[in-house]
Amino acid sequence: MILISNLLCTGFGIGKVPFFPGTLASLSILPLVWFLKQNYGIFYFSIFLFLYFLISLILIKICIKKEKQKDPSYIVIDEHIGQAVALLFCNETILNYLLAFILFRFFDILKPFPISYFDRIDNSFGIIADDIAAGLISGIALVILL
Repeated sequence: MILISNLLCTGFGIGKVPFFPGTLASLSILPLVWFLKQNYGIFYFSIFLFLYFLISLILIKICIKKEKQKDPSYIVIDEHIGQAVALLFCNETILNYLLAFILFRFFDILKPFPISYFDRIDNSFGIIADDIAAGLISGIALVILL
């Protein structure tokens, strides 16, 4: 179970890349989200995303069990979820996805309030919650901009 958790939490190894693992993980999820939304619609994609979130809580808990860091950089499954949340708010166009990506990375890196509040939670929920908050704020900003 540890091997599977590690594989999924690192985004199939993206989290082990020594440079910008969070950014690369956010980029890597864009085509999958596009495909799922285009072929299954927003309703089924939302269900998939919620289930992915629930499973991620368990997987992250397994991965960080023996970690000293509360949010190690190799865990990028939270970037997948946060970026996917931001993409809920846009249409499948390159411009929309590019803006959603830029906004998500901006808010995820800077962590303004309330994102910073969730970032201080010291468990698997906290690891994901700050990215979900960044995704929600990015999505709202996207709607306002477009």
